[in-house]
Amino acid sequence: MVIQAFVVKIPAMEWRDAVERELAAARAAQARGNEGMARVCARRAAGWAAKAWLATRGGALETPSVLEQLRGLSAAGGLPPRGGEIVAHLLTYKTKHDLSNIEEESFFPLDVDLVAEAEELVAMLFPE
Repeated sequence: MVIQAFVVKIPAMEWRDAVERELAAARAAQARGNEGMARVCARRAAGWAAKAWLATRGGALETPSVLEQLRGLSAAGGLPPRGGEIVAHLLTYKTKHDLSNIEEESFFPLDVDLVAEAEELVAMLFPE
């Protein structure tokens, strides 16, 4: 299975604004009933926050992929158990009941609100 990475370059000084805009877009997508887009936006927001957090600890990754940033955050350690759980949820892909049936619709296998979890992860990484 090939998963497209979300790649967007965000200037270092603007990451917080970008995260807030992306979370707002995620909430708007949810309100329209577009859960797939809401998950995409949640992942982007969390990935940009992960990149900023890693950079503050000298562990910045050179990749612009938010999925790689989330994997880097997970590998860096230092997150509380709930943070690790959220990152795992954000890195979960859609699946099918029958992987051999190309006609079957794929679905997100977790019963979680990735937008709320992305917001929680951002607050965990950068408590104010």
